[in-house]
Amino acid sequence: MTTPILTYTRRAICALLAAAWVAPLCALPVTRSHRGIAVEPLIVVQQSGAAQTADLLTSADSVTNAPSVLAYFEAGSPAPTISVYDAWPESPFRTGRLQGNVAIVPNPFGQTDPLLGHAPDTSARVLAVQRSRYGSNLFGARIELAQPFELTPSVRYVHVLIHKPVAGRVMLIGLGKRPERAAQSPATEQFWETSLTPVIPGRWCDAVFAIKGAGGIDIHSLVVVPDCESPHELKTDFAAYVDEIELNDNPAPRFVWPDSVMTDSTAVAAQVTVRNIGGLNGDLLRADGTKFTTVTLPAGQPLTLRLQPAPKFRIGGLRVRYGKVSEHHEVDLDASRIGADGRLTLPAECLTGEVELEPYFVSAENQ
Repeated sequence: MTTPILTYTRRAICALLAAAWVAPLCALPVTRSHRGIAVEPLIVVQQSGAAQTADLLTSADSVTNAPSVLAYFEAGSPAPTISVYDAWPESPFRTGRLQGNVAIVPNPFGQTDPLLGHAPDTSARVLAVQRSRYGSNLFGARIELAQPFELTPSVRYVHVLIHKPVAGRVMLIGLGKRPERAAQSPATEQFWETSLTPVIPGRWCDAVFAIKGAGGIDIHSLVVVPDCESPHELKTDFAAYVDEIELNDNPAPRFVWPDSVMTDSTAVAAQVTVRNIGGLNGDLLRADGTKFTTVTLPAGQPLTLRLQPAPKFRIGGLRVRYGKVSEHHEVDLDASRIGADGRLTLPAECLTGEVELEPYFVSAENQ
């Protein structure tokens, strides 16, 4: 697991804190509108379940049977504990210099969309967070789960509906501990994962995060980072919205926008370029077993592949790079995410723009 880079210098930190001291962010509520619907200003909220009423967090009954639903925010029961979180240790949101804006609000984007023919998120209430320009690139909304779930050695997928007005990567941070370690904080960071699927600005999208661990670790909180990019160029804060957090074994997004494969308003075929860094140590094959190096495919359709290691080698993994050159996304799928027969299916969301698949193989004698 690679720790994300925090993008601050000492001079920048001093300047940001000075500006924040003169005009505290918590005194500047954000208002946004979309398609003529006003969004309620966010309020300062760092609260327990008793602080708000008529909100819902649904989860399963046990840690061993991981819940399919981790967090919904509909009316019906006391609210979950929510707050902002920043992985940067010197963040003003951790030192107490600033408080964050996070709240459960009416869904401002619950209407039917003509492209889908239905509303992508019909929930009456959603979680809203103000992305602060004073936070790092690991700043987001923290949701304490009513029931923890176990981080297992097998890959599972957390799905999060996210709506935000700007482009950029999104990330999920898992906070938790081992139950037998009484002194360990349940807020210990256990994983950082960027989304396997892109989040299109101005639309509800299903961000999918692949998570796994050594096993025996209970995840108590999730942090949704709506803008995992450098805040240096961020001129103003913005509101992002989160809903319907679920856990399952399916990497495919719950829905796909029909025009999500459009680039600059023009449909493009996904150009799949394969580079085998293992040399003669293995091959990447089509589902029918045929070899290929470069192939042009219709964009936005799932693609089934098979990794075939050479004798005395085993599968290491597959690196996937996709999207426009200026907005490339990269995902590293290790061997645990690939079937025992070497097969895997890339979701349609990964087959957009220019796509590069890079298989790699490692010696089987060093297992």
